[in-house]
Amino acid sequence: MKTIKTEREAGTGWIIFHRPQVRNAVNTRMMEELEFQLDRWREDDEVKALVFAGDERTFVSGGDLDEFHRLTTREQVYPVMRRMGSILEQLRNFGKPTIAAVEGAAVGGGCEIAASCNFRLASEKAVFGFIQSRLGITTGWGGGSRLLEDLPRGEALYLLLSGEKVSAEWMFRRGWIHRVFPAASFHREVRRFVKQLTDCSLPVIRAYLDIDQARREGAGEGELVDMESDYCSKLWESEEHTQAVKGFLNRRKEKKN
Repeated sequence: MKTIKTEREAGTGWIIFHRPQVRNAVNTRMMEELEFQLDRWREDDEVKALVFAGDERTFVSGGDLDEFHRLTTREQVYPVMRRMGSILEQLRNFGKPTIAAVEGAAVGGGCEIAASCNFRLASEKAVFGFIQSRLGITTGWGGGSRLLEDLPRGEALYLLLSGEKVSAEWMFRRGWIHRVFPAASFHREVRRFVKQLTDCSLPVIRAYLDIDQARREGAGEGELVDMESDYCSKLWESEEHTQAVKGFLNRRKEKKN
């Protein structure tokens, strides 16, 4: 891998954007490497969550203008935008938790990547900006529509139209950032947060994410309740559930004695 680094740690796959010379800008090679790694870890049951990170300075700065500015027509640009958009759709519907761990600046496409993850964790020093409007374009990878879904309409439109860069605390107060951690303990706190997710069994993780996807795709209340009942009934038969109940009953018995 030349544009990303990958690590596996305690049930978690880490994808670290690594093009520091261009502030981790996305190019065609990075898209190829992301597609490869997502395909690899999607089917790996030892990987229960994915964390996306940059470096202390930058999460991702957007698309690589040195490469993409050579494209001048809609016919040339659209396939590139749609390819990265498809990658981010995979993050949205990956079947395992996806976490953006933003330590520095996430601007342009960096915000779109973060918007596609299930969870967004930020250092107190992180900065966010949907700055595409300042370049005379819109978001192109699906991040704008996801922001409109996740924030009140007025707040989302303000960020998209103004291109203003805002702090992690600003985004946290509006519910878009899920946790803000001190810079000095950021990596430790991210690992602690992720461990709380990966302590959950993979079948339960997949069940809840499947229900969430169905909800986002417009499933009605009755259909969602039926999905929950079905998943709960299937998992009831599992060895994990049997052992968990047995342990609970044994602990209760010990307390009585």
